[in-house]
Amino acid sequence: MSIYSKETFITNFTKAVVEEEGFSFEQTLKKVAGWLRGLVPSVAFDSFGNPSFSVSRIEGYEKDESLKDVIDLPEKLASKEQKWIVAFDEFQEITTLNGESFEKLLRGCIQHHQNVSYIFLGSRTHLLKDMFNNKNRAFYNAAMLMNIDVIDKEKSINYIQSKFSHEGLEIDDKTADYLVEKVFLIPYYIQFLSAEIWQDVITTSKQIDIQTIDKAVERIINLKSDYYWELTIQQTAYRKKVLKALCEMPDEIFSKETAGRFNLGAVSSTQKALEVLIEQGVVDKVNKKYLFTDPIYSQFIKQYL
Repeated sequence: MSIYSKETFITNFTKAVVEEEGFSFEQTLKKVAGWLRGLVPSVAFDSFGNPSFSVSRIEGYEKDESLKDVIDLPEKLASKEQKWIVAFDEFQEITTLNGESFEKLLRGCIQHHQNVSYIFLGSRTHLLKDMFNNKNRAFYNAAMLMNIDVIDKEKSINYIQSKFSHEGLEIDDKTADYLVEKVFLIPYYIQFLSAEIWQDVITTSKQIDIQTIDKAVERIINLKSDYYWELTIQQTAYRKKVLKALCEMPDEIFSKETAGRFNLGAVSSTQKALEVLIEQGVVDKVNKKYLFTDPIYSQFIKQYL
């Protein structure tokens, strides 16, 4: 997400490589400086001795040539005995870097790497899948696709029970199950909701019940209401109906009963609305099922629409 230009990619990627090499900044910079055409990497230290990394360009060199050298750094530093793994988070964002030409350049470089493995991650899965499944894209069939499922429910329940217990707070199996289901078993929201519950009960109660969870959800909705209303206002009247239907009948979004109850009309119209919501990041499609990316927002929709 922090990459918004080829220049920021060059700086951030080079810095990440230099920091992982395992030597001091100065030693590593000397090592890699000769491999970077048109670039001068440098490091400065503040009064506390903290390093600050930067890369400056030399006029007269093609930017893409410098970019290729930066992408090739891990392969030059790696070996058969010391292989590297490079992970790109939110990888779909590279489409903002001069479109598909950057994809082609990146693919053209890393396909020749022998001692580096690559992991491409992204939260907007439909964009990520298109990059690897679309025959017209540079990364078509370049990697093995893997969906990361939610953490096992029992493990999530055991985790929050152990954390609450450590603070002298009790949450039984039924209540813990209600908590994790309330947020679709998404780890971030399990922690988010649990933290809100903890703040409420740590000084007032030793027992957590379903009412405690519902009150915590209500507080989160109130805290984020401005954002949720702004997100909702952006939607057309039809998409609002689809959101409401998705809250109430997520497993039957295309059924005749759902269409009649929420006045949705043709299935094709519902599909188009869902495509827009997916593009916006409001909804995601997981195993042929449409889910809110933010489970608290689904509670907001259920309550206010």
